Amino acid sequence: MTSFGRVVSTSSMQSNRILFAFSALFFLAGCNNPAQQTQPNVYYDVAGFVQRQITLLSQHKPLVNKATQIKGERSRQATRNINWNRELELFSQADINKPALRNSYQISRPDSLTYQYTLKKGEEKLTVRSLRVQLDPTTQQPRRIEAVLRTGNPLYTSERRLLLESGPASDSQWQVQHYQLSGFQQLSYFDKNEFRVEGVVQ
Repeated sequence: MTSFGRVVSTSSMQSNRILFAFSALFFLAGCNNPAQQTQPNVYYDVAGFVQRQITLLSQHKPLVNKATQIKGERSRQATRNINWNRELELFSQADINKPALRNSYQISRPDSLTYQYTLKKGEEKLTVRSLRVQLDPTTQQPRRIEAVLRTGNPLYTSERRLLLESGPASDSQWQVQHYQLSGFQQLSYFDKNEFRVEGVVQ
């Protein structure tokens, strides 16, 4: 294996570990009482859309041009070998349709195709700080989803900025076309550990 191949392989493994670690940190926050799941959604069903995309992408295995930057080390690769459950897990974590969060976000509609959710004052302990969903005017499917996730305590700070863009694929199915995850984690007295992962789906 060439040195470039080793860098790509190592960086890919590092990016997967970081995405998995970030997702695991907030798994408990997403646990709910199953008996409460029958309540109607207050906010747009981001989790449902992301799960449908995970299923579709896992079946089709499209080619993805993926760029990763971790601690200043960059890599690029073109691959079909992606665990979509892990790759899009942070977008699932951006879902705010949980019974405990029903009154935690200010809802605004900048226009008829946009849903904007902003954390209310006094709710700063919650992970999802903002969520924005823009729909396609023809299909009413999400064209663009943006979210900011942030956590912190005296010893640890973490922020993730998410972007998911979708559109019609060659077979006319609505599919993720581009995704981006960026942010950092920082322990007190240590430098920021910054990361950026971007994928373009063919």
